[in-house]
Amino acid sequence: MRIGNLNIDGILFLAPLAGISKRPFRLLARRYGASVCYSEMVSADGMVFEQPRTIQLLDHQPNEHPIGIQVFGANPENMAVAMKRLEVFKPDLLDLNFGCPVKKVIKKNGGAAVLKDVNLAGELMAAAVESASVPVTMKMRSGWSADAEVYLELGRMAEKIGVAAVTLHPRFRSDGFSSRSDWSKIRRLKEEITIPVIGNGDIETPHDARDMLDQTGCDGVMIGRAAMRDPYIFRRVRRFLDDGTLLPEMSSREKIEMALEHARETITQYGERIGTLMMRKHLAWYTRGFPEGAGLRRRLMTVESYHDMVLCLNDYLDKVMVGSDG
Repeated sequence: MRIGNLNIDGILFLAPLAGISKRPFRLLARRYGASVCYSEMVSADGMVFEQPRTIQLLDHQPNEHPIGIQVFGANPENMAVAMKRLEVFKPDLLDLNFGCPVKKVIKKNGGAAVLKDVNLAGELMAAAVESASVPVTMKMRSGWSADAEVYLELGRMAEKIGVAAVTLHPRFRSDGFSSRSDWSKIRRLKEEITIPVIGNGDIETPHDARDMLDQTGCDGVMIGRAAMRDPYIFRRVRRFLDDGTLLPEMSSREKIEMALEHARETITQYGERIGTLMMRKHLAWYTRGFPEGAGLRRRLMTVESYHDMVLCLNDYLDKVMVGSDG
């Protein structure tokens, strides 16, 4: 797949996920088959004022390329400055966020709030494209609400301005993550513009990815929430798209091994206490669907060290999984 002057090996993208898409998680996704991973979303204003918390989100390793950095903001001048300052981090793509529904982003007139002002969206895209030295992409929802659908207009505008690719999550901001995303809108956008279109929304299985590609003609598939629960989904999707082979899901034991590896990398980067607290939510997601998993997750929400995690998970394996193929 080609986005601007960037050649990508594959068509699978890890969505930028706030609080999730940190380096240890991105490395797992890349190992399992994600073609491109995005950083957590960063604030253009934060880059202008060089806020340390913003800068911390940009840490990545050479083996993560190609990597994208997603940016939100509502000030075109600040967006232009941010694009320039992000060059030092050597991203392969810079992505504009016109879709985040979170209130703290909306209050700053960023994310999905931009969908309420098409002219502002155009100014932000133009500022980014003019200032960036790498391809600029854009991720959006269908519109702010059902009576304010703007995705086709923004898609045409993006192509005209020089945005290199567009990702569409076909829900309205008012939908949050409820209801099914409307893939027919991805198809209509693909028919409307010639730059690559990446589909996003409700990819839970390899069959879902195949269905999205077949039904919409989109050029790539972005996976978010399903990858949070199981980054191995990228390997299963990639293999299924390659030759139709449906790999089995990871066993419970394999997921535990993956979880502990994720924990080690997170603690190495952030330290034992902070890394352990970060891992609690991941451990809960990774163990979803485990036999007698509710009790396990209650214990995992109290772990305070890597040693605690190992004891808790080994105890679970010894007591619950003995004699199981899991």
